[in-house]
Amino acid sequence: MSGLPYVRRRLVTAVVLGLMSPLCAIAQTQDGGNQAASSTAQATPQKAGAQKSRNTPQQTAQLGTIIVTANKREERLQDVPMAVSVLDDTKLQRQNALSFTDYASQVPGLNVISSGEGWTQLVLRGITSGGRQPNATVGTYIDDTPFGSSTVYSAGSVLTPDIDPSDLQRIEVLRGPQGTLYGSNTLGGLIKFVTTPPDATQASAHIGFSTSSVQGGGSGYGAHSTVNLPLITDKLALRVNVYDRDDPGYIRNITTGKTEIDEAKVSGGRAQLLWTPNDKVSVRFSALAQNLHSDGLANQGIDIDPSTLRPVYGWPNQARAASTGLFKIKYRLYDLTVNADFGWARLVSTTSYGTLGFKENTDITALYGPVLNPLFGLANGGYSELQPIALNKVTQELRLQSPADQTWEWRAGVFFTHEHTTDNQSILSFDATTGAPIDLPTLGVIAEGPAIFREWAGYGDLTWHATSQLSILVGARYSNDYTSYTQTSQGLLIGPTDFTIVGHDHPVTYLFNPSYKFSDDVMAYIRVASGFRPGGPNVGVPPGLGAPLTFDPDKLVNDEFGLKALMLDKRMSFDGDVFYIDWSKVQLTTTVGGISFLGNGGKATSKGVELNWTFKPLRGLTLLANATYTKAALAADTPTGSIYGLKGDALPYVPKWSANLGADYDFPIAGDWSGFIGGNVSYIGARASEFNPVPGPRVRLPAYNNLDLHAGVNVDNWTVEVYAKNLGNQRGITAVWPETINPLGSPFQATYQTPRTVGMSASLDF
Repeated sequence: MSGLPYVRRRLVTAVVLGLMSPLCAIAQTQDGGNQAASSTAQATPQKAGAQKSRNTPQQTAQLGTIIVTANKREERLQDVPMAVSVLDDTKLQRQNALSFTDYASQVPGLNVISSGEGWTQLVLRGITSGGRQPNATVGTYIDDTPFGSSTVYSAGSVLTPDIDPSDLQRIEVLRGPQGTLYGSNTLGGLIKFVTTPPDATQASAHIGFSTSSVQGGGSGYGAHSTVNLPLITDKLALRVNVYDRDDPGYIRNITTGKTEIDEAKVSGGRAQLLWTPNDKVSVRFSALAQNLHSDGLANQGIDIDPSTLRPVYGWPNQARAASTGLFKIKYRLYDLTVNADFGWARLVSTTSYGTLGFKENTDITALYGPVLNPLFGLANGGYSELQPIALNKVTQELRLQSPADQTWEWRAGVFFTHEHTTDNQSILSFDATTGAPIDLPTLGVIAEGPAIFREWAGYGDLTWHATSQLSILVGARYSNDYTSYTQTSQGLLIGPTDFTIVGHDHPVTYLFNPSYKFSDDVMAYIRVASGFRPGGPNVGVPPGLGAPLTFDPDKLVNDEFGLKALMLDKRMSFDGDVFYIDWSKVQLTTTVGGISFLGNGGKATSKGVELNWTFKPLRGLTLLANATYTKAALAADTPTGSIYGLKGDALPYVPKWSANLGADYDFPIAGDWSGFIGGNVSYIGARASEFNPVPGPRVRLPAYNNLDLHAGVNVDNWTVEVYAKNLGNQRGITAVWPETINPLGSPFQATYQTPRTVGMSASLDF
């Protein structure tokens, strides 16, 4: 059952002396370029809250200065001594990027395991044990607030919010573990959604509408609107954003005859209030809501033969019992951030309360039908699992940090979180064709929860700016984690249980991060960082069965060397890194005596190279490219009883090679008219799918390409655009998993990239 979520489920690199000569040459060239360049020609960061039109062509042949908050303070991207990628609002909106699958290939080292809209696992640097791992290895933040669960009790690895891009300023992707500054569940890295703040200097508004159509499927629409209102000039402002979308589907259920079973309705909004009584204090309150509803997404997937990867019932068909497929998610997040500048230090307080409501009804007839139908004398019995999850999460962070322009730069903080989760599952019986209920004895009802997770953590870091060029950062974090888990169950397939288990953990993470600036625009760094995921009580393991009642945190150490450079009078940027990761005590599903639980026997490594390049050869034209090599594999055979894997076996869904090429061109047309055109072509290499629970060949997924294009015109405050996603109509498989009780038997469910989607949009700024 999905109530057992894990069932459904270390280089400090020596810097070669020969490398220094070309680095110094680059630095000398860059210094000369800096003297020659006019300071007024450099792009400046957007004023917080100012209305930024995506319609305006570029007025400089230089790359703009990018400001990020990856280290929880504003600084140039070029000055951050770690691997960070940024996707700005213009890029997201022009590409009509609505989900992680739309832009993941544009970030080195990022890939997704998607089982459909709303059900996506994020993977950075190959750190994953599979699409059904119970807990996230990539953290998610919205501004300064952590989002999503830290535990295994509420599907935290896959219920990752696809925040609508209409109110985003940028997305920051921090590659490598962030356990010291951001805490748990950041083994691979962190995704940070940075929203556009209110502007107290001027009123503005934006409205937009889009329509789209999927090859062989249906049509959809999207509408969004944003209003910014200064309530007290320069002091108080309100910003409100609302949106509503119908994302079209294409999959057919041959049992019921329904089409577009993967269609999804998405709606939501965000309201922000920003008060700046003076230039030393700011208070920002925000409330976010996002809803997703579908009548078929819980049954997402096309039925395939795992040996040939061909659809069993033809393209794009599945066979699912009637009255199943319901999939609903409701996200709510309320946060309050207070900034106070005392001169000698800045105090930041972030308080949040978030909720998650999730409900799905998944067809499990192929799993239980062959056993239960003969037992009850049914010819056409259908079975489904109804699973509602409710999560409430409170967080509080206080941090005090010194100004950045002193020899000894310091920061200290405390963090608290409290999570309350309930997760209930019931097995329902009904007629598979009509959906009419069938009255059978109780098959299985599990009430998981409440699961209580509480964490207190303290962290600090110290940076010694030894010279204007050399800086050395060290940091550490100590966490005190408490988890309580209660479970009751009854039914023919489960048996009665009623127990409570308590767990305690005390994880410690650390960071060592020296960097050297050869010039203002050329920097090299070394980063040694660690991360962890919390342990806790096992699910479905009553005391007395001989199975371990708790599992431990897993741990990871990342050693990395990186280089960042701005060149050619700031018209070209390059950043690259090499990394080596040791992942120990990996949390893996283990089965002993028919009881499944989480164990800590796994060891894995990931090593790779990430390259990113941007070039502006002439005004208006920007070229982009990235490439990633990742070798993520088991470092030892998995323990007896756990999923079956041998030393050297690749970790699931991690391509050795991936790459992306992109171009964007802004150009004048005539008068008030201007235009833009751009696109991306990406490559995702071949991957191994899930580890099997028993010895046997794993399904291997072939490589695939993707081509996205967009073009549009601007006139006055209007923008009209056309776009195409997956123009080549490729059928790239993103995830597979077995349907039947035989983990190697046919059919498997497969999730594909969405077929060719074409659309248009129109928007107005005023």
